[in-house]
Amino acid sequence: MITKKDVAKDVVSIGSKVKLRDIGAKQTVEYRIVGSAEANPAENKLSNESPVGKAIIGRKKGETVEVEAPRGAMKFKILEIKAA
Repeated sequence: MITKKDVAKDVVSIGSKVKLRDIGAKQTVEYRIVGSAEANPAENKLSNESPVGKAIIGRKKGETVEVEAPRGAMKFKILEIKAA
C-alpha cells in the first residue's frame, strides 16, 4: 500500500495525481497513476504500464513528453504533480 508521504511530489510516480495539457487537442486532463491492476480510464486511473503512463513516469513539472498511441503521436505538457 502506497501512502501520500511515500509519493514524490517533484516527479511522476505511482500514486501521483498528474495534470496534463494535451497540446494537440488543447485540453487539460488529470490522471491518477496506478498499477495495472487498478487501472480504470473511466475513473481517470491510468496504468504506469500504459503508453502515457510509461512516458510520464519519472518526469517533472513543466516537461513535455511525446507518446506513441494507437491513434498516432500525442504531446503532453506536465502542468502539476501531487500525491493522490
